[in-house]
Amino acid sequence: MKVSDLLAEDSLQLRLHTPSTAKSLATSISYSAPAEFLDPTPFLGANCLLITHGIGFNFFDQRTWDAYVERLASVPVCAIAFVTGVAHRLIPKPLVEAAKAHQIPLLEVPSVVPALQLQRFVTSVLEAERFALTRQSWELADRCAKAARSGGSLRAVLAQVAAAADGQCAVFDTTGALVSCWPAGSRWTAEDLRQDGRGAPGSSFALPTGGTDHFQLVVRGGTTGEPLATLIGPASSILAMQLNSAFKAGAPHQGKLERLMLQLEDWQGVALKELTRTFRATGLDAHAPTFLLAAEPDRTQLPNAWRIRLAVQDHLNNAHVFTYRGSVYALAQARTDTAADWQVIPDRLLASLRQIVPGLPLVIKGPLRSVDELRLGLAHAQRLVRQVGEPTIAAPMSIESLVVATAGSGAHAAAENLLAPLLEYDRANNGRLLPTLRAYLDHDAQPSRVCQVLYIHRNTLSKRLALMSRLLNVRLDTLEGLTTSMLAVRITDAAP
Repeated sequence: MKVSDLLAEDSLQLRLHTPSTAKSLATSISYSAPAEFLDPTPFLGANCLLITHGIGFNFFDQRTWDAYVERLASVPVCAIAFVTGVAHRLIPKPLVEAAKAHQIPLLEVPSVVPALQLQRFVTSVLEAERFALTRQSWELADRCAKAARSGGSLRAVLAQVAAAADGQCAVFDTTGALVSCWPAGSRWTAEDLRQDGRGAPGSSFALPTGGTDHFQLVVRGGTTGEPLATLIGPASSILAMQLNSAFKAGAPHQGKLERLMLQLEDWQGVALKELTRTFRATGLDAHAPTFLLAAEPDRTQLPNAWRIRLAVQDHLNNAHVFTYRGSVYALAQARTDTAADWQVIPDRLLASLRQIVPGLPLVIKGPLRSVDELRLGLAHAQRLVRQVGEPTIAAPMSIESLVVATAGSGAHAAAENLLAPLLEYDRANNGRLLPTLRAYLDHDAQPSRVCQVLYIHRNTLSKRLALMSRLLNVRLDTLEGLTTSMLAVRITDAAP
């Protein structure tokens, strides 16, 4: 209920005595309070409607009236309703001037309208509004619960909250970092959290997660104050449940997922049929496109597992986020059957991850359309994630994965035989030939970069390359020789 609604009610016959802006007339009334003394401010709350007859206000000094209205403005009251016909036949002119100066709407209640009628009208309308708002809050909570039950992401739940509040909303963590927001393109910073907490009371809400992590829901624009708090209350519990589920980086299929990872890495011992059966046991569809994420967090970054989970859930459904051998992995499948949509998902997911975990070594691989392709993708991602310093999309194919897939026992024996002279030389002479070859291959055969990494002179590198070419019986200054050496190194690295 707003001040303008009182003026529009014909039964009250109210008259506005001050030039008031549309903003002041649109102020929501929190309650009505009758008061007949000069300083009622200790008993008033923000945006209350003050009702007075002016009994005992038989003074004419403008300064006294200014002081009276100034105190009311400090509360602030949303309007002053002055009842005429009891103590004052007309509204005192000094009161009108003071109300103008402090920009508080001054309403005249005619003598034919009892003050009790105005108070009962305000109370009944506010009670009806609160009842309707409470009903809306539970309807919002129901919609949020349905979105969460159907596999919707945290962002999907935020979308329901933003629509109900007719504004934008976001969730921040303890450090002030943005966790998720709606609309997706809205801009938020930690400063938004601080400003909303200070300047717009009621727009920031603590989410009851029950753990050591604390989160704040911030809503800006649209509904504010007490109506917003009533509206958001039940829905905040649903948001907290979504966050709690994200803390559990170990998925409910953790054991099955670990078994799947072991089988994906065992190219020689696990047949495709058995691997497909294990894949289905995790709850994934063997015929649907799958996206793979691999991340290498250090100890300080392990809490980022839940952040990864939230980002994945924003774009994919049926997502499993789990840890395996100290790394964080995600296997997820798309909501769409359209091939064009599959291709844009990695870019959208990359943008989210770079915002949420910008400095985390992470690789996105997909869409992978078969279990065989997933096997290749895992081999590629596990090597690439050790080389990147931020979220990255992997290329569709890599030499490493092809080597792992095709190299049998004969290829492993040939690779070991090729590199054996370097190993023997290094053992006999406490040399560094094999590490030099690895660095040379890893840095695209660029002498300046290799020398910088190994802290050696260019002449030293040239001598080592000549010696390695002689021992390997392979020319390292040709593409064929480099490729042969690289394959040998990759095959030996991939050996069980």
